[in-house]
Amino acid sequence: MKAELPGMDPDKDISITVDGDLITVSAEHSESTEDKEHSEFRYGSFRRTVRLPGTIPVDDVDAAYADGVLNIRIPMPEETLPTERKIPVKRVDTKAGGEAS
Repeated sequence: MKAELPGMDPDKDISITVDGDLITVSAEHSESTEDKEHSEFRYGSFRRTVRLPGTIPVDDVDAAYADGVLNIRIPMPEETLPTERKIPVKRVDTKAGGEAS
């Protein structure tokens, strides 16, 4: 999972939480500059929650931030075989008293 978050400090501005099959990334950054003649204030926030197909193994999630891009590695649970299958229906010939193929 990747998120472009330029200008963030990963130690102070970025938070990642995992709860069951949900992972939430939030970031908030504010910056201000002042001199005698003017002042500037910049603020930005970001929050996304993503539902994955299975429970996320919390201890195996890894995150890294470089060049304004947050990369999160989430190991995906092993695929399970589908439990749904189609059952054929046989036609019964009630007049002859037996099964027809």
